[in-house]
Amino acid sequence: MSKKNVADALHIFYELNAAFSDAYWETNDINQKDRFFAMKSILQDELDELHKLSLQDHVYPYEPINPSLLLLSDKLRALLPELNNYVFRPQTSSRFVDLIPSACELFES
Repeated sequence: MSKKNVADALHIFYELNAAFSDAYWETNDINQKDRFFAMKSILQDELDELHKLSLQDHVYPYEPINPSLLLLSDKLRALLPELNNYVFRPQTSSRFVDLIPSACELFES
């Protein structure tokens, strides 16, 4: 397994951020809206830090910048087994199933 670079991380994070937005708007449960918003906020903080890097830095191996990402990793791992209870749209659910393992792999690198 090769180490993911900053460009790979940005791609995964953009997709995950969009999935959080979709899940937020698709659910009608206020507690789940809070959950998705909190996860999106943590991810957005990391994206904000990554945007400060120059384009030339995108080839370097990705290392998490924001320590809150460990919290997000735990939240994502908890979400995955119960995904079908909270995300009802098949397209959004399949995006999460594809993205959560990739994101968690990045957080552990």
